[in-house]
Amino acid sequence: MINQTVKDFDKISPTAILVAYARQFSDIPYSKEIAELTNALTTVNQIWNYQQEEQFATVVLAALIEGRYKAIELLGARFPGTQIFELASGLLPRGMIATQDPAITFIESDLPRMIQRKQPLVKQLIGDRPNLHFLEINATNSLDFLVLKHYFQPEQPVTILCEGLLPYLTLTEKQQVFSNVREILQTYGGVWITSDMPTKAGRELMEESFPKYRLVSQRISNLTERQFRDNEFEDVEQAKEFAQQQGFQSEEFSMLAVLNQLTSPSRLNIEPNLVTTMLAKDPVFVLTLA
Repeated sequence: MINQTVKDFDKISPTAILVAYARQFSDIPYSKEIAELTNALTTVNQIWNYQQEEQFATVVLAALIEGRYKAIELLGARFPGTQIFELASGLLPRGMIATQDPAITFIESDLPRMIQRKQPLVKQLIGDRPNLHFLEINATNSLDFLVLKHYFQPEQPVTILCEGLLPYLTLTEKQQVFSNVREILQTYGGVWITSDMPTKAGRELMEESFPKYRLVSQRISNLTERQFRDNEFEDVEQAKEFAQQQGFQSEEFSMLAVLNQLTSPSRLNIEPNLVTTMLAKDPVFVLTLA
C-alpha cells in the first residue's frame, strides 16, 4: 500500500466541482441539477478568482468532459454486465442513471469526504435505491477493496469504470491502482474501461489548438498539488506498454465515435475543429486481463 494519506488525495476533490460545472452544458441526465445543488459556479469563481477569461477556458472543456463520459457509456454498452464499479466517481451521475434498471448493482466509490457529500445529494434527487451503493475507497489502498465481496456476486463479471482519477497519480500510484483492479478482475472477471491514460502527445496537440489549455492545466495542478506533465505517458504506445507490464491487454477507442452525440459544443458555440481535437487527443482504453 502506498504511504499516502487520504488528506493529500482530498486536494483533488474540488476538481469534481469544476467538472460538474462544465458537464451541466451537456444533455447528460442530472448534470444541471448536480451543478445547482453543489453551487458549482461559486466554486469555479473561487478557483479562477473571478477571471472571466479563465472561466471560459473551463467551459470550453465541457466538450471533452461530455465526450469522455459518452465514450465510456458507448463502450460499456459493448461489454454489458449487471455489476458495475466506478472508481473515484466524484459527482458523476452515472450511478443514478444506470440503477434505473433494477437488475444492475452499481457501486460508487471515492474518498470519504466526497462520498459523504455525494450520497445525500443523490438521495435528494432520486431517493433511496437499493441497487446503488456508496463506498469510501482510496483507489490506491488494496485493503479498501475487500468490502466489494459484500455487494458483488461471485463468478459474475464486473465492469470497472474510471474517468478523471489516474491523471493526478504518480507512476507508483498508478501501479497500485492497476494492481488493485487486477485483483478484482481475477476474482470476478470482467473489463476496465477508462479515459485516464493521458499522453504528452495529446496534451501538446491540445495546447497547439487551444493555448488556454495550458493555463487550465497549470491552475488545476496548483490547486491539487499534482503535476500533470510529470504523470503523463509519452504517447499511446507507452500507455499500452505500461498496461501490459501491469498484466493487462488493451484496446483503444477514439472518442470521435461520439462526436455526433455531443450537445455542449452547439450550446456553447465551441469551434468544431477544437471539439475534434479534444476528442482525438487521447483514446479511451478497454483493459482486460492478459
